[in-house]
Amino acid sequence: MERKNRKPANRTLSAPRKAAKSSVLLLVAGEQLITIMAKLFGIGSNLVGSAGDWTFSQQGGKTIAKQKIVAKGNTKRSFGQMRHSVQLANLVSLYRAFGGLLHPSFENRRPDVSDYNEFISANLGIIPVYMTKSDARQGGAVVAGYQITRGSLPSIVVSDGMGGEPVTDINMGGITIGATTTVKEFSDAVVQNNRDYQNGDEITVFIAEQYENIETHVPYVKVLAQQITLDQSDSVTKVRSLVGAGGFSIVDGNLAASSSIDGGIAWVHSRKTPNGTKVSTQRLKVTNSYLANYQTPEALDAAVKSYAGQPTEQYLTPDVD
Repeated sequence: MERKNRKPANRTLSAPRKAAKSSVLLLVAGEQLITIMAKLFGIGSNLVGSAGDWTFSQQGGKTIAKQKIVAKGNTKRSFGQMRHSVQLANLVSLYRAFGGLLHPSFENRRPDVSDYNEFISANLGIIPVYMTKSDARQGGAVVAGYQITRGSLPSIVVSDGMGGEPVTDINMGGITIGATTTVKEFSDAVVQNNRDYQNGDEITVFIAEQYENIETHVPYVKVLAQQITLDQSDSVTKVRSLVGAGGFSIVDGNLAASSSIDGGIAWVHSRKTPNGTKVSTQRLKVTNSYLANYQTPEALDAAVKSYAGQPTEQYLTPDVD
């Protein structure tokens, strides 16, 4: 049973593309070494190099990510390394919740590196969220201020409105968005009042809502994505036939969400060019009543204890079919 039950229609930054299946094997063997083996099959999975405390290599067609834990004599460093490791579960679960919507989300990505690998590399160890083995096995996920895109277009700045609504810095020139507002009217307002936008650009909103399983009390996430393409010649199509008020409303003259969100939200500016899709660099703007409970010393202790001292194998599978 769910605390909420909605079925939003999703849109992607570009034409939908079926992502390769992938899974993460988390192997804990005492305090000597933690090895996280990312079994990433298909195109774009050959990650090699370093990201933070992790070293990636290729073995037998698999991407192997390793993090060394020093011996018991240095317990402070051992615990610090373990703290880094237990954050991976939430990242994998949240990426899975996006279900392939984050493509293309990282500009200048090497062809042999996947969006999934870029997402993990950009966020691992940055924002602490400690997920226990039990919660992770049940698909637990907590919305945090993770980076979801990286690119060369200027970032959209998001602040809090007077009523707690997330508000962007996209000036809408005094228009309102109602049932009769056309794509042309919306597009003219954006292009004429914001120097970084041009006809043909896209604005996508990602809303990651936080839920809780009413039976197990495990938190999880559902993601809604909606997109509008700026078309100054389309005086027929109504804005509300494409996007809802949730991420496309007006507050204080700027593009905004219609209300506060228990979870996270991000607007992404994208532009298709002959050399690929350009995007703005964005993080989720988060107001999440669950997040603090998964960042405490007690949460860290529980997560570490759930993995340490008992050799286990756990698959966290970010299938995005």
